[in-house]
Amino acid sequence: MVVGLILVGTVLGGAASVTALLLGASIWTALLLYAAIGAGAVLALAVSLALRPGPQGHADRVGPYALTPPQRG
Repeated sequence: MVVGLILVGTVLGGAASVTALLLGASIWTALLLYAAIGAGAVLALAVSLALRPGPQGHADRVGPYALTPPQRG
């Protein structure tokens, strides 16, 4: 999961830096954009993954296809 976050940040930062270079920015500006957008993307994706709701408790509910019969008494 972490490797995917880093790869996405690298691709987004690289695309931003290449776009800046094609638009005539200096190499230092492109490097700054690469670092800032890459790190920002990784942090934003990590926060969004951390704040998503967890799985619901499937083991707590007894459905119609339970493997054991209900306990009596």
